[in-house]
Amino acid sequence: MSVLDGFKVMELEPGKGNSVLTVTRSNIKFNKATAVELNYPPYVKMLVNVKANQVAVQPCSEKDPCAVKFSEEEAKQTYAIVIKLPALLVEFRRLLDFEGDIYYTVKGTVYPEENVIIYDLNEAKKEEKKKRNRRKKGEVNAQSSES
Repeated sequence: MSVLDGFKVMELEPGKGNSVLTVTRSNIKFNKATAVELNYPPYVKMLVNVKANQVAVQPCSEKDPCAVKFSEEEAKQTYAIVIKLPALLVEFRRLLDFEGDIYYTVKGTVYPEENVIIYDLNEAKKEEKKKRNRRKKGEVNAQSSES
């Protein structure tokens, strides 16, 4: 007889993880938390549900015909993961409205039992890119007032 007789594991609803997907016109970026939540997979496959306007990322073997290079091992994965595959970018452009100089961010929902993260693009936040004021060395601001 155990002190845990009669207990059962509570089924938890999947929740928002720390994974964030960022989509720009030129790349797809996953924060480092995505690699952590998927246990640093070297390869993933991207899945799409057009009707629900969702995308998913799931670890796979290097031999999978749709495998995408993803994460380094834990000690070496110190930065965000950037993917610049044209086929994936085209698909994201179909799912998101890229008017003007913008990008999208969306938090993922983690499903640990299936080792997958799903991003609902209906919840994506549309943000404008901030223009950086880049000056060359020795250049002065053109709006300076002359006395």
